[in-house]
Amino acid sequence: MEKKAKKEILKVLVIDDKQIISDVFEFTLGKLGHAITWVDNAAEALEIAKGEFDLAFLDIVMPEKDGVALAQEMKKINPALPIVMMSGYSVQEKKEKIKELGVALCLDKPFSMEEVRAIVKDAIGKDI
Repeated sequence: MEKKAKKEILKVLVIDDKQIISDVFEFTLGKLGHAITWVDNAAEALEIAKGEFDLAFLDIVMPEKDGVALAQEMKKINPALPIVMMSGYSVQEKKEKIKELGVALCLDKPFSMEEVRAIVKDAIGKDI
């Protein structure tokens, strides 16, 4: 009898000032067994970004620090961390800066489970 490969659990960091976004990731990825860590501010995000995460989802529009500036600082702390930017606003001018950081992916809010799965596959090359 053939054994199924053990599914890898992803450690996902979600940085957004709105808990509802964290809830969406818990519902979409957490229900699949992945570990979701949510923070709602830049200071905590910078502290926790030192940890081992497979992927980070970062809101572009944050209250105390612009998401693009936060992504720049996170890349200095953890250059290997894949970051997916998210926004519910029109931020075309910021998307250009994001590309310069090597963050080529941006998820528009609201998003679906299929979009999250596709972006995870694009960002880290793994199906969830």
